[in-house]
Amino acid sequence: MIKVIVITGPTAVGKTKLAVEIAKYLKTDIINGDAFQIYQKMDIGTAKPSPEIRAQIKHHLCDFLDPLNSYSIYEYQKDVRGLIGQMHQEGKIPLLVGGSGLYLDSVIYDYKLEGHGRSKELEEELAALDNEAVHAILMDMNPEAAEKIHPNNRKRVLRAIELAFEQQANKTGKNIPLYDALYLFLTDDRDALYQAINDRVEEMFSRGLLGEVEKLFPAQLGIQARKAIGYKELIPYLEGKITLEEAKEQIKQATRNYAKRQWTWFRKHPDIVWVNISRSDFNKTIEEVKTLIDRFLSS
Repeated sequence: MIKVIVITGPTAVGKTKLAVEIAKYLKTDIINGDAFQIYQKMDIGTAKPSPEIRAQIKHHLCDFLDPLNSYSIYEYQKDVRGLIGQMHQEGKIPLLVGGSGLYLDSVIYDYKLEGHGRSKELEEELAALDNEAVHAILMDMNPEAAEKIHPNNRKRVLRAIELAFEQQANKTGKNIPLYDALYLFLTDDRDALYQAINDRVEEMFSRGLLGEVEKLFPAQLGIQARKAIGYKELIPYLEGKITLEEAKEQIKQATRNYAKRQWTWFRKHPDIVWVNISRSDFNKTIEEVKTLIDRFLSS
């Protein structure tokens, strides 16, 4: 099996900072595993790696799609699997980096869910997609079921998706990886992470998040793109419905909630290696991860 390294974890934990150092260490590229960093012009609010970083390290599936367009999980799965094969042929170790658990799992495994008690997690993971996009996922998985359910009946659509996953799971009997993957989950003390989230939101506003959204909304921000945290909360402000301070607090809360969902998604993950980061000495974290990778690649 092709060896693949996945670096994931909650938002604001330091995935990008670590991934850049690991990509340099391995002399490889990074494959984006974030559902919204795919979009052009959405740089600040998605915490996209800077142009300077992307000039140093090639980032695949990052900053390539117009925000008016949608991009399904199945397109992502197909594109990433193609990239993994291509990088393997080039002698590079594929390095997937991002916090979108369902997207990452869709690449690594034959199926994504065990099929029991995960409806809430599925709903949360697909929360960023509108009803049409979620219905399109069902159409790909089970066209017959999709034709019987209206896209606006989100609850039934989600249940049908879960059932499709269950049927797939029943066929295989277990979660079968398609790759030999080292799945690293960066974690931190919750209070420290939440403070980092709040600080990052403040930094985003200092860097011009409001101006970024003003340029895009409404003419250049499509249905899927406008669901991104940091954008969807500012739209009511631009429409005069809430104050800027209210929008800012909503962004902080939504980001903290997203971090909780990321923890929840990976907590029951069968193959996760947990890495407790050191914010005071991040080089220590980098060296720890290098050791884990060396051990994995030599096995």
